[in-house]
Amino acid sequence: MVTISYSQQYLAARKKFLKNNSKLANKTIRTILLFVQNPQYPSLNLEKLKGSKVWTIRIDKSNRIFFYWIDESKALFIDIGKHDKYRKY
Repeated sequence: MVTISYSQQYLAARKKFLKNNSKLANKTIRTILLFVQNPQYPSLNLEKLKGSKVWTIRIDKSNRIFFYWIDESKALFIDIGKHDKYRKY
Protein backbone atom coordinates (compact mmCIF):
# COMPACT_ATOMS: atom_id res chain seq x y z
CA MET A 1 0.00 0.00 0.00
CA VAL A 2 1.30 3.45 -0.97
CA THR A 3 0.96 6.65 1.05
CA ILE A 4 0.52 9.82 -1.02
CA SER A 5 1.49 13.41 -0.23
CA TYR A 6 0.43 16.33 -2.38
CA SER A 7 2.56 19.35 -3.29
CA GLN A 8 0.98 22.81 -3.46
CA GLN A 9 1.67 22.81 -7.21
CA TYR A 10 -0.27 19.56 -7.59
CA LEU A 11 -3.23 20.84 -5.57
CA ALA A 12 -3.43 24.03 -7.65
CA ALA A 13 -3.11 22.12 -10.95
CA ARG A 14 -5.72 19.57 -9.83
CA LYS A 15 -8.22 22.31 -9.03
CA LYS A 16 -7.93 23.72 -12.57
CA PHE A 17 -7.71 20.27 -14.19
CA LEU A 18 -10.90 18.93 -12.61
CA LYS A 19 -12.95 22.13 -12.64
CA ASN A 20 -16.53 21.37 -13.72
CA ASN A 21 -15.61 17.91 -15.03
CA SER A 22 -17.09 15.19 -12.81
CA LYS A 23 -16.29 12.41 -15.31
CA LEU A 24 -12.58 13.27 -15.23
CA ALA A 25 -12.73 13.68 -11.44
CA ASN A 26 -14.13 10.15 -11.11
CA LYS A 27 -11.41 8.74 -13.39
CA THR A 28 -8.75 10.55 -11.34
CA ILE A 29 -10.10 9.23 -8.04
CA ARG A 30 -10.26 5.68 -9.44
CA THR A 31 -6.67 5.99 -10.70
CA ILE A 32 -5.38 7.21 -7.34
CA LEU A 33 -7.18 4.41 -5.47
CA LEU A 34 -5.65 1.82 -7.81
CA PHE A 35 -2.22 3.37 -7.33
CA VAL A 36 -2.53 3.29 -3.53
CA GLN A 37 -3.57 -0.36 -3.56
CA ASN A 38 -1.18 -1.58 -6.27
CA PRO A 39 1.22 0.82 -8.04
CA GLN A 40 2.06 -1.92 -10.55
CA TYR A 41 -1.55 -2.27 -11.73
CA PRO A 42 -1.31 -2.61 -15.55
CA SER A 43 -3.76 0.16 -16.55
CA LEU A 44 -1.74 2.75 -14.60
CA ASN A 45 1.17 2.44 -17.06
CA LEU A 46 3.64 3.42 -14.36
CA GLU A 47 6.55 5.06 -16.17
CA LYS A 48 9.76 6.85 -15.20
CA LEU A 49 10.63 9.85 -17.37
CA LYS A 50 14.07 9.53 -18.98
CA GLY A 51 16.77 11.68 -17.41
CA SER A 52 14.53 12.61 -14.48
CA LYS A 53 13.39 11.35 -11.09
CA VAL A 54 9.78 12.03 -12.08
CA TRP A 55 7.34 9.17 -12.65
CA THR A 56 3.90 9.22 -14.26
CA ILE A 57 0.69 7.28 -13.91
CA ARG A 58 -2.01 7.26 -16.56
CA ILE A 59 -5.48 8.62 -15.82
CA ASP A 60 -6.59 8.05 -19.42
CA LYS A 61 -5.03 8.22 -22.90
CA SER A 62 -4.17 11.92 -22.70
CA ASN A 63 -3.87 12.72 -18.96
CA ARG A 64 -1.23 11.89 -16.35
CA ILE A 65 -0.31 12.38 -12.72
CA PHE A 66 3.35 13.27 -12.20
CA PHE A 67 5.10 12.25 -8.98
CA TYR A 68 8.32 11.41 -7.14
CA TRP A 69 8.95 8.33 -5.03
CA ILE A 70 9.97 9.45 -1.53
CA ASP A 71 10.68 5.84 -0.60
CA GLU A 72 9.25 2.43 -1.55
CA SER A 73 5.86 3.11 -0.01
CA LYS A 74 5.53 6.92 -0.19
CA ALA A 75 4.88 9.09 -3.24
CA LEU A 76 4.72 12.87 -3.65
CA PHE A 77 2.28 14.00 -6.34
CA ILE A 78 3.73 17.11 -7.99
CA ASP A 79 1.54 17.77 -11.04
CA ILE A 80 -1.48 16.62 -13.02
CA GLY A 81 -2.56 17.33 -16.57
CA LYS A 82 -2.11 16.54 -20.23
CA HIS A 83 0.46 13.97 -21.29
CA ASP A 84 2.58 16.70 -22.97
CA LYS A 85 3.40 18.22 -19.56
CA TYR A 86 6.16 15.62 -19.32
CA ARG A 87 8.38 17.98 -21.35
CA LYS A 88 8.44 20.27 -18.31
CA TYR A 89 10.29 17.58 -16.35
